[in-house]
Amino acid sequence: MGLPTITFSLALGTVIMETVDDFDTIDVELDEFFKHKQRSRCKDEFLNTLTDEALDECTVPEINLNDFEGMSEDEAPQEKQSDSEGEDEDKLQFQYSTHDLKVKWNNMKPVLGERYESPHQLKLCFTNYSLSRGYPIRFKKCDSVRLLAVCASDPEKFQCPFVVRASWMSTERSFQIKKMVEQHTCVRNFRSANLMDATWIARQFLKEMIRKPNVKCKEMQAIIQRRFHCKVSWSKFYRAKCRAISLIDGKLSDHYANAIKEGWKVGCQRVIGLDGSELLTAIGRDANDHVYPIAWVVVEIDNKPNWQWFLELLHDDLELQGGLNLCVISDQHKGLLEDVKVVLPHVEHRQCARHVYANFRKVFSGIEFKNMFWTVAKSTVEGDFELNMEKIREVNPAAYDHLMAREPKSWCMTFFKSGMACEAVENRMAECFNAIILDARKKPLLAMLEEIRLYMMEMLFNLKKEACKWVNNVCPGPIKKMDEFAFDIN
Repeated sequence: MGLPTITFSLALGTVIMETVDDFDTIDVELDEFFKHKQRSRCKDEFLNTLTDEALDECTVPEINLNDFEGMSEDEAPQEKQSDSEGEDEDKLQFQYSTHDLKVKWNNMKPVLGERYESPHQLKLCFTNYSLSRGYPIRFKKCDSVRLLAVCASDPEKFQCPFVVRASWMSTERSFQIKKMVEQHTCVRNFRSANLMDATWIARQFLKEMIRKPNVKCKEMQAIIQRRFHCKVSWSKFYRAKCRAISLIDGKLSDHYANAIKEGWKVGCQRVIGLDGSELLTAIGRDANDHVYPIAWVVVEIDNKPNWQWFLELLHDDLELQGGLNLCVISDQHKGLLEDVKVVLPHVEHRQCARHVYANFRKVFSGIEFKNMFWTVAKSTVEGDFELNMEKIREVNPAAYDHLMAREPKSWCMTFFKSGMACEAVENRMAECFNAIILDARKKPLLAMLEEIRLYMMEMLFNLKKEACKWVNNVCPGPIKKMDEFAFDIN
Protein backbone atom coordinates (compact mmCIF):
# COMPACT_ATOMS: atom_id res chain seq x y z
CA MET A 1 0.00 0.00 0.00
CA GLY A 2 1.38 3.42 -0.91
CA LEU A 3 2.08 6.02 1.74
CA PRO A 4 0.02 9.23 1.80
CA THR A 5 1.69 12.33 0.42
CA ILE A 6 0.74 15.75 1.75
CA THR A 7 0.35 18.71 -0.61
CA PHE A 8 0.12 22.11 1.11
CA SER A 9 -1.85 25.01 -0.33
CA LEU A 10 -0.97 28.26 1.46
CA ALA A 11 -3.48 30.31 -0.50
CA LEU A 12 -6.47 28.17 0.51
CA GLY A 13 -5.18 26.87 3.83
CA THR A 14 -6.03 23.30 2.85
CA VAL A 15 -4.27 19.96 2.94
CA ILE A 16 -4.66 17.43 0.12
CA MET A 17 -3.70 13.77 0.50
CA GLU A 18 -2.44 11.62 -2.36
CA THR A 19 -0.61 8.32 -2.53
CA VAL A 20 2.93 7.69 -3.60
CA ASP A 21 4.98 4.53 -3.30
CA ASP A 22 8.20 6.07 -2.04
CA PHE A 23 9.00 9.45 -0.53
CA ASP A 24 12.53 9.25 -1.97
CA THR A 25 11.16 10.03 -5.41
CA ILE A 26 10.21 13.53 -4.27
CA ASP A 27 13.04 15.79 -5.41
CA VAL A 28 12.11 19.08 -3.79
CA GLU A 29 13.16 19.36 -0.12
CA LEU A 30 11.07 21.64 2.05
CA ASP A 31 13.81 21.62 4.73
CA GLU A 32 11.68 22.64 7.67
CA PHE A 33 9.96 25.33 5.63
CA PHE A 34 7.13 25.61 8.10
CA LYS A 35 9.13 24.88 11.27
CA HIS A 36 11.30 27.98 11.14
CA LYS A 37 9.51 30.94 9.66
CA GLN A 38 11.94 33.80 9.21
CA ARG A 39 10.20 37.10 9.83
CA SER A 40 11.91 40.42 9.17
CA ARG A 41 11.61 42.78 12.14
CA CYS A 42 11.49 46.57 12.16
CA LYS A 43 11.43 49.25 14.85
CA ASP A 44 7.73 49.97 14.49
CA GLU A 45 5.90 47.45 16.73
CA PHE A 46 2.60 48.13 14.98
CA LEU A 47 4.03 46.96 11.65
CA ASN A 48 5.48 43.89 13.37
CA THR A 49 2.05 43.03 14.78
CA LEU A 50 0.41 43.34 11.37
CA THR A 51 3.09 41.14 9.82
CA ASP A 52 2.69 38.46 12.52
CA GLU A 53 -1.08 38.40 12.10
CA ALA A 54 -0.78 38.07 8.33
CA LEU A 55 1.64 35.18 8.65
CA ASP A 56 -0.47 33.44 11.30
CA GLU A 57 -3.46 33.50 8.96
CA CYS A 58 -1.41 31.61 6.35
CA THR A 59 -0.05 29.10 8.88
CA VAL A 60 -0.67 25.52 7.80
CA PRO A 61 -1.97 23.17 10.50
CA GLU A 62 0.43 20.45 11.59
CA ILE A 63 -0.13 17.06 10.01
CA ASN A 64 0.97 13.86 11.69
CA LEU A 65 1.70 11.09 9.20
CA ASN A 66 1.20 8.49 11.96
CA ASP A 67 -2.53 9.27 11.92
CA PHE A 68 -2.72 7.77 8.43
CA GLU A 69 -0.91 4.52 9.22
CA GLY A 70 -3.11 1.50 8.65
CA MET A 71 -5.50 3.49 6.52
CA SER A 72 -6.35 2.02 3.14
CA GLU A 73 -5.94 3.95 -0.06
CA ASP A 74 -9.72 4.30 -0.42
CA GLU A 75 -10.06 5.78 3.09
CA ALA A 76 -7.21 8.27 2.71
CA PRO A 77 -8.23 11.75 1.53
CA GLN A 78 -7.67 12.08 -2.20
CA GLU A 79 -7.40 15.04 -4.51
CA LYS A 80 -10.27 15.37 -6.95
CA GLN A 81 -9.40 13.56 -10.14
CA SER A 82 -10.12 15.08 -13.53
CA ASP A 83 -12.04 13.22 -16.19
CA SER A 84 -9.44 13.81 -18.93
CA GLU A 85 -8.55 10.85 -21.10
CA GLY A 86 -5.33 8.97 -20.49
CA GLU A 87 -4.95 10.04 -16.83
CA ASP A 88 -3.54 7.33 -14.62
CA GLU A 89 -5.29 7.42 -11.26
CA ASP A 90 -2.79 5.06 -9.61
CA LYS A 91 0.25 7.28 -10.19
CA LEU A 92 1.00 10.65 -8.67
CA GLN A 93 2.35 13.16 -11.16
CA PHE A 94 4.11 16.24 -9.86
CA GLN A 95 3.75 19.23 -12.15
CA TYR A 96 6.89 21.30 -11.60
CA SER A 97 7.25 24.59 -13.39
CA THR A 98 9.67 24.91 -16.30
CA HIS A 99 12.00 27.85 -16.83
CA ASP A 100 10.68 30.17 -19.52
CA LEU A 101 13.42 31.56 -21.76
CA LYS A 102 11.07 34.16 -23.24
CA VAL A 103 10.90 36.09 -19.97
CA LYS A 104 12.84 39.35 -20.07
CA TRP A 105 16.20 39.12 -18.33
CA ASN A 106 15.35 41.64 -15.56
CA ASN A 107 12.16 39.70 -14.71
CA MET A 108 13.82 36.30 -14.30
CA LYS A 109 13.49 34.85 -10.83
CA PRO A 110 14.44 31.33 -9.69
CA VAL A 111 11.69 29.40 -7.93
CA LEU A 112 11.84 26.35 -5.69
CA GLY A 113 11.16 23.22 -7.74
CA GLU A 114 11.62 24.93 -11.10
CA ARG A 115 13.22 22.80 -13.82
CA TYR A 116 16.02 23.85 -16.14
CA GLU A 117 17.69 22.31 -19.15
CA SER A 118 21.21 22.40 -17.71
CA PRO A 119 23.28 23.93 -14.88
CA HIS A 120 24.46 26.59 -17.31
CA GLN A 121 20.87 27.72 -17.90
CA LEU A 122 20.24 28.00 -14.16
CA LYS A 123 23.50 29.91 -13.66
CA LEU A 124 22.43 32.38 -16.34
CA CYS A 125 19.08 32.83 -14.58
CA PHE A 126 20.85 33.60 -11.28
CA THR A 127 23.14 36.05 -13.05
CA ASN A 128 20.16 37.96 -14.42
CA TYR A 129 18.44 37.80 -11.02
CA SER A 130 21.49 39.15 -9.18
CA LEU A 131 22.13 41.98 -11.64
CA SER A 132 18.49 43.12 -11.72
CA ARG A 133 17.95 42.97 -7.92
CA GLY A 134 21.37 44.25 -6.88
CA TYR A 135 22.13 41.42 -4.43
CA PRO A 136 25.57 39.80 -4.81
CA ILE A 137 25.62 36.04 -5.45
CA ARG A 138 28.56 33.66 -5.40
CA PHE A 139 28.58 30.17 -6.90
CA LYS A 140 30.27 28.02 -4.29
CA LYS A 141 29.86 24.90 -6.42
CA CYS A 142 28.92 24.79 -10.07
CA ASP A 143 29.69 21.77 -12.19
CA SER A 144 27.87 19.34 -14.45
CA VAL A 145 26.23 17.56 -11.48
CA ARG A 146 25.20 20.16 -8.91
CA LEU A 147 25.00 23.88 -8.21
CA LEU A 148 25.32 25.69 -4.88
CA ALA A 149 24.77 29.46 -4.79
CA VAL A 150 25.19 31.60 -1.66
CA CYS A 151 25.19 35.29 -0.88
CA ALA A 152 28.49 37.01 -1.70
CA SER A 153 28.18 39.70 0.98
CA ASP A 154 30.67 40.03 3.83
CA PRO A 155 29.84 37.25 6.34
CA GLU A 156 31.22 39.32 9.24
CA LYS A 157 28.83 42.20 8.58
CA PHE A 158 25.85 40.25 7.25
CA GLN A 159 24.92 36.69 8.02
CA CYS A 160 22.73 36.44 4.94
CA PRO A 161 20.76 33.15 4.84
CA PHE A 162 20.32 33.16 1.04
CA VAL A 163 21.23 29.73 -0.35
CA VAL A 164 20.18 27.67 -3.35
CA ARG A 165 20.94 24.01 -4.04
CA ALA A 166 20.18 22.36 -7.35
CA SER A 167 20.95 19.03 -8.99
CA TRP A 168 19.61 16.64 -11.61
CA MET A 169 16.22 15.04 -11.01
CA SER A 170 16.05 11.31 -10.43
CA THR A 171 12.86 10.79 -12.45
CA GLU A 172 13.72 12.78 -15.58
CA ARG A 173 16.58 14.55 -17.31
CA SER A 174 16.00 18.01 -15.85
CA PHE A 175 18.10 20.21 -13.59
CA GLN A 176 15.96 21.29 -10.64
CA ILE A 177 16.19 23.64 -7.67
CA LYS A 178 15.91 21.32 -4.65
CA LYS A 179 16.40 23.82 -1.82
CA MET A 180 16.08 27.58 -1.74
CA VAL A 181 16.15 30.25 0.99
CA GLU A 182 15.22 33.35 -0.97
CA GLN A 183 15.47 35.93 1.82
CA HIS A 184 18.38 38.43 1.80
CA THR A 185 19.35 40.22 5.02
CA CYS A 186 22.24 42.07 3.38
CA VAL A 187 22.10 45.40 1.58
CA ARG A 188 21.98 45.88 -2.16
CA ASN A 189 25.36 47.01 -3.40
CA PHE A 190 25.01 46.37 -7.18
CA ARG A 191 28.53 44.96 -7.29
CA SER A 192 28.03 41.89 -9.42
CA ALA A 193 30.44 42.77 -12.20
CA ASN A 194 32.20 39.43 -11.73
CA LEU A 195 29.01 37.68 -12.91
CA MET A 196 29.08 39.66 -16.16
CA ASP A 197 31.17 37.52 -18.45
CA ALA A 198 31.94 38.41 -22.05
CA THR A 199 29.16 36.19 -23.42
CA TRP A 200 26.50 37.81 -21.20
CA ILE A 201 27.59 41.33 -22.18
CA ALA A 202 27.67 40.34 -25.86
CA ARG A 203 24.06 39.16 -25.75
CA GLN A 204 22.97 42.36 -23.98
CA PHE A 205 24.59 44.55 -26.63
CA LEU A 206 23.62 42.41 -29.63
CA LYS A 207 20.88 44.72 -30.94
CA GLU A 208 23.01 47.81 -30.35
CA MET A 209 25.90 46.21 -32.23
CA ILE A 210 23.59 45.53 -35.18
CA ARG A 211 22.40 49.17 -35.24
CA LYS A 212 25.87 50.60 -34.58
CA PRO A 213 28.65 48.11 -35.52
CA ASN A 214 31.46 50.59 -34.77
CA VAL A 215 30.44 51.29 -31.18
CA LYS A 216 33.45 51.87 -28.94
CA CYS A 217 34.23 50.01 -25.75
CA LYS A 218 34.12 53.24 -23.72
CA GLU A 219 30.54 53.83 -24.84
CA MET A 220 29.65 50.29 -23.80
CA GLN A 221 31.26 50.87 -20.41
CA ALA A 222 29.18 54.00 -19.90
CA ILE A 223 25.97 52.17 -20.80
CA ILE A 224 26.76 49.34 -18.36
CA GLN A 225 27.55 51.85 -15.62
CA ARG A 226 24.28 53.68 -16.18
CA ARG A 227 22.09 50.60 -16.66
CA PHE A 228 23.51 48.12 -14.14
CA HIS A 229 25.55 50.35 -11.77
CA CYS A 230 28.58 48.09 -12.31
CA LYS A 231 32.10 48.76 -13.51
CA VAL A 232 33.57 46.32 -16.01
CA SER A 233 37.12 46.31 -17.34
CA TRP A 234 37.98 47.44 -20.86
CA SER A 235 39.45 44.04 -21.76
CA LYS A 236 36.18 42.28 -20.90
CA PHE A 237 34.28 44.71 -23.10
CA TYR A 238 36.69 44.05 -25.95
CA ARG A 239 36.10 40.30 -25.67
CA ALA A 240 32.36 40.92 -25.48
CA LYS A 241 32.48 43.03 -28.63
CA CYS A 242 34.36 40.29 -30.50
CA ARG A 243 31.80 37.70 -29.40
CA ALA A 244 28.91 39.93 -30.42
CA ILE A 245 30.43 40.35 -33.88
CA SER A 246 30.87 36.58 -34.15
CA LEU A 247 27.20 36.08 -33.19
CA ILE A 248 26.12 38.53 -35.91
CA ASP A 249 28.50 37.66 -38.74
CA GLY A 250 29.55 34.16 -37.74
CA LYS A 251 32.98 32.75 -36.96
CA LEU A 252 35.82 32.23 -39.39
CA SER A 253 35.38 28.47 -39.04
CA ASP A 254 31.73 28.85 -40.13
CA HIS A 255 32.69 30.77 -43.27
CA TYR A 256 35.66 28.62 -44.28
CA ALA A 257 34.77 26.51 -47.32
CA ASN A 258 31.10 27.22 -46.60
CA ALA A 259 30.36 27.94 -50.27
CA ILE A 260 31.63 24.51 -51.36
CA LYS A 261 29.68 22.67 -48.65
CA GLU A 262 26.43 24.54 -49.23
CA GLY A 263 26.84 24.25 -53.00
CA TRP A 264 27.07 20.47 -52.77
CA LYS A 265 24.10 20.20 -50.39
CA VAL A 266 21.82 22.42 -52.48
CA GLY A 267 22.82 22.02 -56.11
CA CYS A 268 24.62 18.71 -56.58
CA GLN A 269 23.62 15.10 -57.05
CA ARG A 270 23.88 12.74 -54.09
CA VAL A 271 27.00 11.06 -55.42
CA ILE A 272 30.65 11.33 -54.34
CA GLY A 273 33.68 9.94 -56.12
CA LEU A 274 36.69 8.99 -53.96
CA ASP A 275 40.24 8.67 -55.22
CA GLY A 276 43.47 7.95 -53.40
CA SER A 277 47.29 8.06 -53.49
CA GLU A 278 49.04 10.78 -51.43
CA LEU A 279 46.28 13.25 -52.34
CA LEU A 280 42.91 11.98 -51.10
CA THR A 281 40.02 13.61 -52.96
CA ALA A 282 36.22 13.65 -52.72
CA ILE A 283 34.59 14.81 -55.96
CA GLY A 284 30.91 15.50 -56.54
CA ARG A 285 28.74 16.00 -59.61
CA ASP A 286 26.59 19.09 -60.02
CA ALA A 287 23.15 19.25 -61.61
CA ASN A 288 24.71 19.90 -65.03
CA ASP A 289 26.90 16.77 -64.80
CA HIS A 290 30.05 18.84 -64.27
CA VAL A 291 32.88 18.01 -61.88
CA TYR A 292 32.40 19.56 -58.43
CA PRO A 293 35.45 19.11 -56.11
CA ILE A 294 34.37 18.90 -52.46
CA ALA A 295 37.46 18.14 -50.38
CA TRP A 296 41.10 17.14 -50.78
CA VAL A 297 43.90 16.43 -48.33
CA VAL A 298 47.58 15.49 -48.49
CA VAL A 299 48.61 12.39 -46.49
CA GLU A 300 51.84 10.49 -46.05
CA ILE A 301 50.48 7.21 -47.36
CA ASP A 302 47.27 5.85 -48.86
CA ASN A 303 46.18 3.45 -46.10
CA LYS A 304 43.13 2.47 -44.05
CA PRO A 305 43.60 4.87 -41.04
CA ASN A 306 44.02 7.91 -43.30
CA TRP A 307 40.92 7.02 -45.29
CA GLN A 308 38.89 6.57 -42.12
CA TRP A 309 40.03 9.96 -40.79
CA PHE A 310 39.21 11.63 -44.12
CA LEU A 311 35.77 10.01 -44.37
CA GLU A 312 34.86 10.95 -40.79
CA LEU A 313 35.65 14.62 -41.47
CA LEU A 314 33.69 14.47 -44.72
CA HIS A 315 30.73 12.85 -42.95
CA ASP A 316 30.61 15.53 -40.25
CA ASP A 317 31.11 18.53 -42.56
CA LEU A 318 28.49 17.51 -45.12
CA GLU A 319 26.09 15.97 -42.56
CA LEU A 320 25.80 12.74 -44.55
CA GLN A 321 23.68 10.95 -41.88
CA GLY A 322 25.47 7.64 -42.23
CA GLY A 323 25.16 7.66 -46.03
CA LEU A 324 21.36 7.75 -46.37
CA ASN A 325 20.33 8.32 -50.02
CA LEU A 326 23.99 8.67 -50.96
CA CYS A 327 26.12 6.94 -53.60
CA VAL A 328 29.90 6.57 -53.33
CA ILE A 329 32.09 5.45 -56.25
CA SER A 330 35.69 4.35 -55.67
CA ASP A 331 38.32 1.87 -56.77
CA GLN A 332 38.91 -1.56 -55.22
CA HIS A 333 41.15 -0.33 -52.40
CA LYS A 334 40.62 -2.85 -49.60
CA GLY A 335 41.07 -0.37 -46.75
CA LEU A 336 38.71 2.11 -48.40
CA LEU A 337 36.00 -0.51 -48.86
CA GLU A 338 36.15 -1.39 -45.15
CA ASP A 339 36.19 2.24 -43.99
CA VAL A 340 33.14 3.13 -46.07
CA LYS A 341 31.18 0.33 -44.40
CA VAL A 342 32.13 1.69 -40.96
CA VAL A 343 31.69 5.45 -41.49
CA LEU A 344 28.83 5.29 -44.05
CA PRO A 345 26.90 2.10 -43.26
CA HIS A 346 23.78 3.08 -45.27
CA VAL A 347 25.55 4.22 -48.43
CA GLU A 348 25.36 2.57 -51.85
CA HIS A 349 29.02 1.83 -52.55
CA ARG A 350 29.83 1.29 -56.21
CA GLN A 351 33.15 0.07 -57.54
CA CYS A 352 34.56 1.81 -60.58
CA ALA A 353 33.96 -0.52 -63.54
CA ARG A 354 37.09 0.83 -65.23
CA HIS A 355 39.25 -0.50 -62.37
CA VAL A 356 37.38 -3.82 -62.46
CA TYR A 357 38.05 -4.12 -66.19
CA ALA A 358 41.73 -3.20 -65.69
CA ASN A 359 42.16 -6.25 -63.45
CA PHE A 360 40.01 -8.37 -65.79
CA ARG A 361 42.12 -7.40 -68.81
CA LYS A 362 45.31 -8.66 -67.17
CA VAL A 363 44.00 -12.22 -67.51
CA PHE A 364 41.39 -12.03 -70.28
CA SER A 365 42.50 -9.53 -72.89
CA GLY A 366 41.17 -8.80 -76.36
CA ILE A 367 38.50 -6.72 -78.05
CA GLU A 368 35.84 -9.41 -77.70
CA PHE A 369 36.22 -9.63 -73.90
CA LYS A 370 36.31 -5.82 -73.68
CA ASN A 371 33.00 -5.39 -75.52
CA MET A 372 31.37 -8.22 -73.60
CA PHE A 373 32.47 -6.75 -70.24
CA TRP A 374 31.07 -3.26 -70.91
CA THR A 375 27.85 -4.79 -72.23
CA VAL A 376 27.46 -6.58 -68.90
CA ALA A 377 28.37 -3.47 -66.87
CA LYS A 378 25.76 -1.32 -68.63
CA SER A 379 22.93 -3.86 -68.54
CA THR A 380 19.82 -2.17 -67.15
CA VAL A 381 17.67 -5.19 -66.25
CA GLU A 382 18.58 -8.42 -64.52
CA GLY A 383 17.51 -10.54 -67.50
CA ASP A 384 19.98 -8.80 -69.81
CA PHE A 385 22.70 -9.18 -67.18
CA GLU A 386 22.20 -12.94 -66.92
CA LEU A 387 22.03 -13.30 -70.72
CA ASN A 388 25.26 -11.34 -71.28
CA MET A 389 27.07 -13.21 -68.50
CA GLU A 390 25.98 -16.49 -70.08
CA LYS A 391 27.62 -15.41 -73.34
CA ILE A 392 30.91 -14.86 -71.46
CA ARG A 393 30.59 -18.32 -69.90
CA GLU A 394 30.18 -19.90 -73.33
CA VAL A 395 33.39 -18.23 -74.52
CA ASN A 396 35.44 -18.84 -71.36
CA PRO A 397 34.02 -20.24 -68.08
CA ALA A 398 37.05 -18.89 -66.17
CA ALA A 399 36.22 -15.33 -67.26
CA TYR A 400 32.66 -15.83 -65.99
CA ASP A 401 33.91 -17.02 -62.60
CA HIS A 402 36.37 -14.11 -62.41
CA LEU A 403 33.64 -11.49 -62.89
CA MET A 404 31.16 -13.17 -60.55
CA ALA A 405 33.82 -13.15 -57.80
CA ARG A 406 34.14 -9.34 -58.15
CA GLU A 407 30.63 -8.61 -56.77
CA PRO A 408 28.68 -7.53 -59.90
CA LYS A 409 26.12 -5.76 -57.68
CA SER A 410 28.70 -3.03 -57.03
CA TRP A 411 29.68 -2.29 -60.66
CA CYS A 412 26.75 -3.41 -62.85
CA MET A 413 23.96 -0.89 -63.59
CA THR A 414 21.32 -3.60 -63.17
CA PHE A 415 21.66 -3.62 -59.38
CA PHE A 416 21.93 0.14 -58.78
CA LYS A 417 19.26 1.72 -56.60
CA SER A 418 16.65 3.86 -58.27
CA GLY A 419 16.30 7.48 -57.22
CA MET A 420 20.02 8.31 -57.14
CA ALA A 421 19.82 10.15 -60.51
CA CYS A 422 23.25 8.75 -61.36
CA GLU A 423 23.80 5.95 -63.85
CA ALA A 424 27.60 6.15 -63.77
CA VAL A 425 29.44 2.82 -63.60
CA GLU A 426 32.90 4.41 -63.49
CA ASN A 427 34.56 7.07 -61.37
CA ARG A 428 35.09 9.60 -64.15
CA MET A 429 34.62 12.55 -61.77
CA ALA A 430 37.74 11.80 -59.73
CA GLU A 431 39.77 10.89 -62.81
CA CYS A 432 38.79 14.16 -64.48
CA PHE A 433 39.88 16.18 -61.44
CA ASN A 434 43.22 14.33 -61.33
CA ALA A 435 43.80 15.23 -64.99
CA ILE A 436 43.07 18.91 -64.24
CA ILE A 437 45.59 19.14 -61.38
CA LEU A 438 48.19 16.97 -63.08
CA ASP A 439 50.65 19.86 -63.53
CA ALA A 440 49.97 21.16 -60.02
CA ARG A 441 50.85 17.79 -58.46
CA LYS A 442 54.39 18.12 -59.81
CA LYS A 443 55.00 21.25 -57.72
CA PRO A 444 56.03 21.50 -54.03
CA LEU A 445 53.34 21.00 -51.41
CA LEU A 446 52.35 24.62 -50.66
CA ALA A 447 52.54 25.65 -54.32
CA MET A 448 50.34 22.69 -55.28
CA LEU A 449 47.67 23.52 -52.70
CA GLU A 450 47.69 27.19 -53.68
CA GLU A 451 47.21 26.34 -57.35
CA ILE A 452 44.31 24.02 -56.49
CA ARG A 453 42.74 26.81 -54.44
CA LEU A 454 43.04 29.30 -57.30
CA TYR A 455 41.54 26.78 -59.71
CA MET A 456 38.58 26.21 -57.40
CA MET A 457 38.01 29.94 -56.99
CA GLU A 458 37.99 30.54 -60.74
CA MET A 459 35.85 27.45 -61.40
CA LEU A 460 33.12 28.47 -58.94
CA PHE A 461 33.07 32.01 -60.34
CA ASN A 462 32.81 30.81 -63.94
CA LEU A 463 30.07 28.29 -63.09
CA LYS A 464 28.01 30.98 -61.37
CA LYS A 465 28.55 33.35 -64.31
CA GLU A 466 27.41 30.67 -66.75
CA ALA A 467 24.38 29.69 -64.64
CA CYS A 468 23.15 33.29 -64.60
CA LYS A 469 22.71 33.07 -68.39
CA TRP A 470 20.36 30.08 -68.22
CA VAL A 471 16.73 30.75 -69.04
CA ASN A 472 15.11 27.58 -67.67
CA ASN A 473 15.24 26.10 -64.18
CA VAL A 474 16.62 22.87 -65.66
CA CYS A 475 20.31 22.69 -66.52
CA PRO A 476 21.37 22.33 -70.18
CA GLY A 477 22.98 18.93 -69.57
CA PRO A 478 19.77 17.10 -68.56
CA ILE A 479 17.84 18.89 -71.33
CA LYS A 480 20.33 17.59 -73.89
CA LYS A 481 19.96 14.04 -72.52
CA MET A 482 16.17 14.20 -72.71
CA ASP A 483 16.38 15.38 -76.32
CA GLU A 484 18.64 12.42 -77.15
CA PHE A 485 16.22 9.99 -75.49
CA ALA A 486 13.32 11.48 -77.43
CA PHE A 487 15.25 11.14 -80.69
CA ASP A 488 16.07 7.47 -79.97
CA ILE A 489 12.43 6.70 -79.14
CA ASN A 490 11.20 8.30 -82.36
